[in-house]
Amino acid sequence: MKSTILFRHLVFFLLSLFYLPSIASASNAQPGIKNLLIKLDKNYYYPQKKGLTSLNAELLWEQQDTSSEKIKFFNKPDFQFKGELKNHTYEKEIVPSAKNLNLSDAKKTEYINILSNYLDAFLPDTLYEKFSNYEGQIKHQQKKSLTMHLREKTSIENATKYKLFVDTEKWRITKIHISQNQEPRNIEGKFFYTRRGGQWVVAEATSEYMVNSQTYTEKTEYSYKRANTFWLVNKIKQTIKQDGHLILSYRLQLNDYKVNFAK
Repeated sequence: MKSTILFRHLVFFLLSLFYLPSIASASNAQPGIKNLLIKLDKNYYYPQKKGLTSLNAELLWEQQDTSSEKIKFFNKPDFQFKGELKNHTYEKEIVPSAKNLNLSDAKKTEYINILSNYLDAFLPDTLYEKFSNYEGQIKHQQKKSLTMHLREKTSIENATKYKLFVDTEKWRITKIHISQNQEPRNIEGKFFYTRRGGQWVVAEATSEYMVNSQTYTEKTEYSYKRANTFWLVNKIKQTIKQDGHLILSYRLQLNDYKVNFAK
C-alpha cells in the first residue's frame, strides 16, 4: 500500500468563494464550479502565479527506524527534484543525483516511485488544474460554510468522489472526504494553514482511513523557505500509524534551489 494516500488524491485542496446558489444541479453547476475554482486559486500561494518558470533542487530524505525505541533516522540516497512550466502546466519529476551513480536501476526505480508521491507537495498544481476533469454540486450552504461535492467525469462505477468542507469566513478547506471503489474506500482529511506572501499555504495535513479492518492515520507537516522572491516548500515530515503504532516516517528536504522566473 502506498504511504502517501492523501498526497496522491489531493495535497493542497484550497477553496474560497464569492457567490453560490443554494444547491446547483450537476448539469448547470459545472460552469459555476469552473469559475469558482479559478477565483479560489487567487487566495492561495502558488509560485507559478508569482512568475516561477522552473525549479531545480537537491532532494535529501531520511526514514525513521520504527523498530527502535529511540527516535533514529537513517539517510536515504539523494535525488534531484525538477519542475518546469510548459504550456501553463508544471512538468515535475524526480531524477537520480550525481552522488549516487552506483545505485542499481532497481533501487533507483523503487526510490523514484516513493518520492514521486511528493511531486505535488513540492510544487502544487492549482485547484483548476486538479479538477479540470470533474463535475459537481454545491450543497449545505450556510452562513460561514458550505460543502462542495465533486466527481470524476468517468463511469459512475469507477468515479472517485470528493466532499470538500469549506470555511467561507476564512476562505479555505477545513476537511475533506474521499470515497472510491478501492482500498481505502473512505478517507477523512483535515487541513491546517499558515500564510506566506499574504496567502494561504498548508502547514499540516492529517488523514484517517481503514484497510482490512485496521485504522491508519497520517500526519504531514510542511515548512517553507524563501528563495529569491518565492516561498517554496523546504521540509516535509510525514508519519503513518497503524492502529496507533508508528509504522513509517519520512523527513524530506529541498536544498540548493535553482530558480528561473519570467522577467
